[in-house]
Amino acid sequence: MASRPARAKTLDTLDYFHVDRTAPPPDEPAVDKIVTDLINPQGRERMPGVAVAVRKNARLVHLNCYGYANLETGKKITLDTIFDLGSLSKQFTAIAVLQLVLEKKLKLTDHLSKFFKDFPRYADTTTIADLLHHTAALPAYDDIYVQSRLAEEDWYDRAMTKRDHWYPRMARRKRREITNEDVRRWIATQKLLPRLPETEFEYCNSGYVVLAAIVAKVTRMRFAEYLKHYLFEGMAMSDTYVFDESTRFSSRSREIVNHAKCYTRIKNRFLPVGYTPLNFITGDGNVHSTIVDLLRWELSLTGHEIFGLCFPDEAKKMSGGVSFRDLMWKPTEIKHGKQVSYGAGWYLKRDKYEQRDVIKGRRVKRKYESRAEYHRGKWLGWRGYVARASRWPVPAAGKNVDPNEWDSLGIIVLSNATFGENQFMTCRIAQEISRFYWGRLKRDNIINSFNCG
Repeated sequence: MASRPARAKTLDTLDYFHVDRTAPPPDEPAVDKIVTDLINPQGRERMPGVAVAVRKNARLVHLNCYGYANLETGKKITLDTIFDLGSLSKQFTAIAVLQLVLEKKLKLTDHLSKFFKDFPRYADTTTIADLLHHTAALPAYDDIYVQSRLAEEDWYDRAMTKRDHWYPRMARRKRREITNEDVRRWIATQKLLPRLPETEFEYCNSGYVVLAAIVAKVTRMRFAEYLKHYLFEGMAMSDTYVFDESTRFSSRSREIVNHAKCYTRIKNRFLPVGYTPLNFITGDGNVHSTIVDLLRWELSLTGHEIFGLCFPDEAKKMSGGVSFRDLMWKPTEIKHGKQVSYGAGWYLKRDKYEQRDVIKGRRVKRKYESRAEYHRGKWLGWRGYVARASRWPVPAAGKNVDPNEWDSLGIIVLSNATFGENQFMTCRIAQEISRFYWGRLKRDNIINSFNCG
């Protein structure tokens, strides 16, 4: 049996970025108004809500919670409230894979057939990189779920209209829940793909379920256990966990007591929703966390970004000659010269522009580069959004980015309700917050180009 990985030394990024946990959280009144105007324009007394964190450069500038974690009991959302992250979970799956790549236990060029012999011949040309970047052309497992007559076509829509109090108790289970191994086998039964791997980008949850299975196979640990041991414990993310069919919590545990209930808005009323047979699938979703733990995560990414941009040679030396920042956030090339703007669990945007700056009393035209990494999370009534963006003057040839001229925003928004919106509400909140700090012009604020539809 493979040896258990050494436990990572605990490093609390809140301390590294000098966040004083004994002081009240920073609160920007303008951000408070943005959030409350969007989620509760009618000023209702009791609403589900959101938790919001905002980072400006290397400093936390806003951290606050709004609304209720449980409408029935009147329990409010706090910094300790736990949310289901939905597809925000993919970045943690990607990090687990990339860490195994850096440890030389995996290669991005490894083929799917190396790990599972029951897949059809397309597994001989499908790589781990294809799975990470959504270019594997695998079928969507929820479509297979319906096609195999395990569920009616409208099973998800019905779950969204059926009152259910599964969250936060998470007690009701069938005798045997649908597992990642079930889903992996469903995918393996599909003999043909709609196209060859590495020819088109198509967002698909199946690839990340398969990645979780690969991590479990290589490490000989449950995926949930591996992430807890390798990542969450090492980063002091004590309220973050992966929920799968083996997970059990006592009724008095923090994971249960602090978990928000999940709501959908129907005819101007909020209905609690919760259980589906696919609630236990991991890799593509099912990481549960708090706004403070996600802040720890985002700050750690900021550390990687500053180091990789401003001190790239040192960063490569520390990671064995490979830029961890590039592994996460570099657009990938596929066949026919196409580029995919999806990194390892992140959508990507890149832009360049010019503006006139005053330097030593003179107005000088300077070239700027702007980059953004972002993702949404969605499952039942849960909605989450993480947006990161940076901009800097393009340095002269052979020079690195000046850390004193690097300008950056990081925004996290977690919600326990749909709010019945036409647009993705947590994205709208993040976008409006970015406009407060960087303005409404797309040239100045790349987050303005995000599609919140």
